[in-house]
Amino acid sequence: MADEREEIRSRIDIVDLVSQRVALKRAGKTWKGLCPFHDDRNPSFVVDSSTGRYKCWACGEGGDVFNWVMKTQNVEFTEALHILAELAGVKLSKKGAVERSERTQRLNAMESALAFFRAEFEKSPNAKGYCERRNLDAAILDQWEIGYAPELDSALTIYLQKGGHVLAECKQLFLVDQDASGGFFDKFRGRLMFPIRDERGALVAFGGRILGDGHPKYINSGDTPIYKKSRVLYGMHLAKEAMSKTRSAVLVEGYLDVIACHRAGVNTAVASLGTALAEEHVKLLKRWCDEVVVLYDADSAGQKAAKRASEMLVAEGLKVRVALMPAGEDPDTLLRTQGEQSVRNAALGGITPIDFALLGIKSQKNPIESDFWAEAIDVLASYPMNLEVEKHIEELAALYPGVRDQLAAKSILRKQVINARRTKRAADPHRDSQPAQRTQIHQSPISVLERAVFVAFIRDRQRSKAWQAMASSEIFETDAGAKLAAAIRGAFPSKPPEGKPVEWLGQIEPANYGTVLAELEQAWTNRIGDDRIDTDAELEEALLALNKKRDARLVQELKSNVGADGSDDDSDRLREINERLRNLHRHNK
Repeated sequence: MADEREEIRSRIDIVDLVSQRVALKRAGKTWKGLCPFHDDRNPSFVVDSSTGRYKCWACGEGGDVFNWVMKTQNVEFTEALHILAELAGVKLSKKGAVERSERTQRLNAMESALAFFRAEFEKSPNAKGYCERRNLDAAILDQWEIGYAPELDSALTIYLQKGGHVLAECKQLFLVDQDASGGFFDKFRGRLMFPIRDERGALVAFGGRILGDGHPKYINSGDTPIYKKSRVLYGMHLAKEAMSKTRSAVLVEGYLDVIACHRAGVNTAVASLGTALAEEHVKLLKRWCDEVVVLYDADSAGQKAAKRASEMLVAEGLKVRVALMPAGEDPDTLLRTQGEQSVRNAALGGITPIDFALLGIKSQKNPIESDFWAEAIDVLASYPMNLEVEKHIEELAALYPGVRDQLAAKSILRKQVINARRTKRAADPHRDSQPAQRTQIHQSPISVLERAVFVAFIRDRQRSKAWQAMASSEIFETDAGAKLAAAIRGAFPSKPPEGKPVEWLGQIEPANYGTVLAELEQAWTNRIGDDRIDTDAELEEALLALNKKRDARLVQELKSNVGADGSDDDSDRLREINERLRNLHRHNK
């Protein structure tokens, strides 16, 4: 497995991989761009093809090709391994094949269920009639793979069993369930079926809508071994390409709303599934876009959900607009009653989250009530003191009760907003975590002189000399430096490695030591901005200084030990002291 990982690392150019998501520009021997993991205004994200690693020097995110796939595609290591193995053309071992086989079997069961639902749709006049009434034509039905679960107890169960699928496994996939006697029966019955694919297009879940009246209206797959509802957005596999081009998304509430938007040409629409918008949904959106339009239902529940969603999106650094639709409408009904242009207009319009929140307060409360002002001030305090907040303070001042002087009312409101903001900040346990994190990222227990040796080891021309210097642990002035040197010599005891670091960094154990070594090199390059460490003179100076410090430490240690054992014969120690002092004298010349 370790050899397979190294082969994958050596075959995949991390610059090519990362540049699929991040616009990179060459900066000396590395590449730089805006970090995709935080709101990066100045390029702080560095990718180094020689070490096969990326690093953000602002937020601290970093890693290799495996970390990149795990982070950007929301998958565990095993899945990242298979994604990259396929990309690199590497055949994995039997163990990896077994792990892959389990996922393949599960995905095959899901595809079998979809084939069943699609076939049953063609047999169902009720399902066809429902879709006709919703103006879902054959092309739309095919694009979104809509099917039907018949109103029978075990039709799918029998179909899956005949297809060779293990029913106990199908139960884990939310396709079948089990009664008290141990018998299996269909989980979805009498429902229009919506397949749910993840952003890579894998079929991972289903949603089922009842055709007539009844409760619940929808049944959605729960979390399974291949599906986590907080990580998947419906329609993402079809919307992501348009998202990446426009850097924008439209967030709606349900399956038919997503489909309606795409029918109207709003092909960046996605929806969360059977759950409120989750933090992982927001992070998924941020990887693909910079702006989100929240287009939720116009009823009170939808508007409440829109307020919460917009707050989460803003907190993640996304630009947000909240679309306003006619009362009682959603994108699906809007498309059917007013046409495609009305849906496009809704998606293109919208107001800021502050405008939206204050509009909701104004529609529900009276300015003469204290609740009105408490909620309004809380909204304004949730955002930085900018021109938009000032604009609303000025507008609200005209409504402020008991104060006729507008300037005085604005001053009072401004102070209340500032005080509320301070209270929020004091109540936030994480308010100081980011500065502390950044400080910690840039600090290292390895000294500057030691770092010069390790960086030289990364660079091919000076690798042999640096490797030779690491043979003596005494020259290292920190414990971390000595341990890293020992790990390097342990991985390469007879001679230094050859080739690009990406080809051999993984051989250093423990694994995080290779990471430390790569990040030291990245930090050096990030700081000095060029390859000056490649000059022999700078490595020589570092080694000279380290040897000098080593001799000074040994002299001090020898002096403290003279006579320490009670012996009168310290001539050998004194001779060694004199020799060390002569070395120090030579070093100082």
